[in-house]
Amino acid sequence: MRQHPRITFRSLFRIKVSRAEDDQLIGYVGDISEGGLRMLGDRLLEPGSEHHLRLRMRDRHGEMRHVDIQVTCQWSAENTRTGHIESGLALKGESVAYNRLLADMRYKPAR
Repeated sequence: MRQHPRITFRSLFRIKVSRAEDDQLIGYVGDISEGGLRMLGDRLLEPGSEHHLRLRMRDRHGEMRHVDIQVTCQWSAENTRTGHIESGLALKGESVAYNRLLADMRYKPAR
């Protein structure tokens, strides 16, 4: 059972995921929540492995934003329907910047 509501993206390329150490692109976010994210990439990750990742995206004002996070891989498998490798990544510890990014994505200005 999911603990947090997820934000799912229609465009697969909205949030890019790279290794924080060298900024090498490794995938894209399929959906995201306060507890973690589902990444779509080209290679399987080892369940239990820990990763230091950088999430990059343009905000609603066109500004580039990035957030560095620590995650643990919960599962990783190929989606036979799409051909993508999907990995469930749980956020390790608290990240104020990550939570702010999610809050900004959910924010709907009054009309």
